[in-house]
Amino acid sequence: MRKLAISLIIFDLLMVYSFAIRVELAAALALLIASILFGLVGSIIAARRLYFLAGASPHSALFAALSAVITAYWLGIGLSSIYAIYALSILMGVIVIYFAGYLIFKGVDPDLATSILVAFASSFSVLAAYYIKTSLPVSFDIMSVVFGDPLLVTFRELVIASIVAIITIVGVVLTFDAQIYLGVDRDSALLTGAPIWLYDLVFFTLLGAVVVSLIKVVGFVLEHILILLPGALGASYGKSSREALFVSLVASMTAGSLGMLISMVVPVSPSGAVGVSMLLIYAVASLYGRQ
Repeated sequence: MRKLAISLIIFDLLMVYSFAIRVELAAALALLIASILFGLVGSIIAARRLYFLAGASPHSALFAALSAVITAYWLGIGLSSIYAIYALSILMGVIVIYFAGYLIFKGVDPDLATSILVAFASSFSVLAAYYIKTSLPVSFDIMSVVFGDPLLVTFRELVIASIVAIITIVGVVLTFDAQIYLGVDRDSALLTGAPIWLYDLVFFTLLGAVVVSLIKVVGFVLEHILILLPGALGASYGKSSREALFVSLVASMTAGSLGMLISMVVPVSPSGAVGVSMLLIYAVASLYGRQ
């Protein structure tokens, strides 16, 4: 297993280098960052068994991206200020996730809280998209956040993704054991007097920031796959919490690398190829595990 993991990591790095040389450096780094972040966050999602909420989180990202465009126009910022747009998007996306997280923290069934989130984000995303297309005198490609395209990622957007990556890595490292404990026995954690609210806050912040900041890289549609399958794979085949994290990370990075390879050989969307690769990895691992 360890030799296979090392081989896959070497393959991942070679694919990133090849994609950077033959296609685009920013796109290669953006996909690498996306793979790492989805692998890290996915492992916590699996540990805390919040798959339904995580699967719904891209809806909040779509709403945040569209509403940030409208807010920026109303404030007179304009779409040229990428940092302001992303700051508004992340802020709005995290607030929506906070709302669902607050309901869960107060004892509302996670599925019900998630259903409310999806209803809100989906409805207002449609309204926001319609308003942008019909009422705003700005040019904004809505399809770029629906389907995603790493080839369109700019250097400034890569900087933003890198900052989110650093914050996410630090957050996961500092709270990973506590997040696992909450997933295993939340009631006992409450009895110990541990700051549950703080760990919940970290988790929901990281989830919101990751899905919003990477929506242009992989798109609203494929985030549903990448936020769920790596963590599910790690939970199924990891013999410990740290091994589950490692499996999730390697699986996500390998999917990203295979996606890069496929898009270099066949003229297809890199983000779409990453999604198909992740699905195939999960399918092969599931078939192998049944033998």
